[in-house]
Amino acid sequence: MENKDGIVYLENGNLTIINPEGLGRYPRITAGKNVEIYINGEKENKEVVVSQDIEELIELKIKQTNKSKELNIKVSRNKLKAYLLIDLIPEQKLEIKDKEPANHIKIETKSQKKVYPKISKTEILELLDYYNISYGINHDQISKIMTQKGNLNGEYLIAEGKKAKKGENAQVIKSEKYKQRDENLFNVIDSIEKGETICYKKKAVEGEYGMNIFSDRISPPPVKNIELKAGKNVQLTKDNLKAIALEGGQPKLIRRNGTVEVHIYKQYIIKGDVDKHTGNIKYEGDLLVKGDVKDYFNVEVGNDLKVQGNIANAEVKTQGDLYVNNNIIASKLFIGNYLEQEIIISLKKIIHYLEDLNKGVEEILGEASKRKMNLSNFRTGRVLRLLIENKFPELKTLILHVNKSIKSSEQLKKYFQEITPYFKNMANLERIKDEKILSNFKNNLLEFVDFNLEQNGVLNIYTGYIQNSEINIGGSVIINRLGCYNSTIRAKKSIIVKSKPGFLKGGSYQAEEVIFSQAAGSKLSKTYFRIGKQIFIKEALGTLVIKSEKDRKIIEEGSKNINYEVNNFGELVTAGTLPNINKYLLRDEN
Repeated sequence: MENKDGIVYLENGNLTIINPEGLGRYPRITAGKNVEIYINGEKENKEVVVSQDIEELIELKIKQTNKSKELNIKVSRNKLKAYLLIDLIPEQKLEIKDKEPANHIKIETKSQKKVYPKISKTEILELLDYYNISYGINHDQISKIMTQKGNLNGEYLIAEGKKAKKGENAQVIKSEKYKQRDENLFNVIDSIEKGETICYKKKAVEGEYGMNIFSDRISPPPVKNIELKAGKNVQLTKDNLKAIALEGGQPKLIRRNGTVEVHIYKQYIIKGDVDKHTGNIKYEGDLLVKGDVKDYFNVEVGNDLKVQGNIANAEVKTQGDLYVNNNIIASKLFIGNYLEQEIIISLKKIIHYLEDLNKGVEEILGEASKRKMNLSNFRTGRVLRLLIENKFPELKTLILHVNKSIKSSEQLKKYFQEITPYFKNMANLERIKDEKILSNFKNNLLEFVDFNLEQNGVLNIYTGYIQNSEINIGGSVIINRLGCYNSTIRAKKSIIVKSKPGFLKGGSYQAEEVIFSQAAGSKLSKTYFRIGKQIFIKEALGTLVIKSEKDRKIIEEGSKNINYEVNNFGELVTAGTLPNINKYLLRDEN
């Protein structure tokens, strides 16, 4: 006899079984979704082997599903949107599906009809009320949901709040004539004439309140105001919104702690060179040199210096920007009040110690007065000496160290020269009758740190090429053409070589923010870099040594796309993006 597997099939809900022949395999059935198989009244949960002997004992039952409805609300994190979540399970009329003959079949159902639960607008509004949602309810959307039939499962935006509208910060806007200043760096004598408007203040515009879906007001971001102040040769209009020039000259806007101070500096013009015919130059305003600053002649200006030619073998100090149309060769430059980071930290420590010292003196003298003790035994000078020697010994060390370290700032030198004798010989402290001398010293340092260092951070040098020079600047060095060779540059902000063939070859370059150059390095010696934020060099022409506060990397000749940033731990790590140099290239102080 031939071996033949048995078969089973479904037709019109009736199960038919045909037994196997010979050694063939018996047919099998499995319950699908919504189906239960019973044999002789017992429910079977697994695959069942069937035969004609039990065909009459097999009962197939359909599990009818009951309709259900679940409505919920999802609120966005900013509380500006509410979504209706609909989850409906329809009631279904099911029947057994026909199955073709096979040795194994899965018994499944098919739906004749789905009847979904209905949703009313009242239900939705009550749900919103339950969640205390009262603002921005979209009744049109809710009505639209009501008109739809069938499967409404999904997510619907049914309430939306109103965002707070951002206001506009106050701005100081330069006059058109002032804006022309950068376009005529070496041609203009007085960029603003007497009586002209230098700039005006555009008032801040407050933002508008918003409302979230719970009817809570949302405050707009606060706007920043600016106070316009009149400086040298400037007068404000009665409404304090316009700055008018009282004299012709070069305008200067100085930003500080929410204020913009407007100055007019007189400009002095040297039509030729700074040389033996002019001698060394010292001028409080702007200086425009139509020629060169020649060998061994020094220039010191209180504002901007513009040199149409070169600076060579000279010492230059400015409290404003330096513009050199051509080159800087073998010169020393001090632009603004640049100080090493170590000195800045020391200044802040000295200020802190002086504040604590003052409190200590007041406490001791106050307590002695309360106890009606003989105050002659508590002379201010004696108390100061005892406190410094016993409680604040580092103050003496810091003051003597900073006094020796200051090189570029004449003003800071003056402050320390007045106070240092008291700390070189501590016996001198006992001659102090009150603490005003130390208080004045502290206030001077506070003003210096707060104003000079911060403000001079916007100063820049713009030049074509630098060679064999030393530069200390309270801002950035922008090299427009060839680059820099064998120089030492210390910049509070950045060092940027703009041109594509530009380079930094040999020497030492330190910037508290960014260093950027297409090429760097020399075959003759190592080139050193120290950065505070990021460095990008497209190609190393020689060995580069790159340092951060707590890391050091050696870059070999031929390396390309060198792009490091300093992480929160002071380590050098690969940067994901190029440094943003555009913000350093703008000449506009605003």
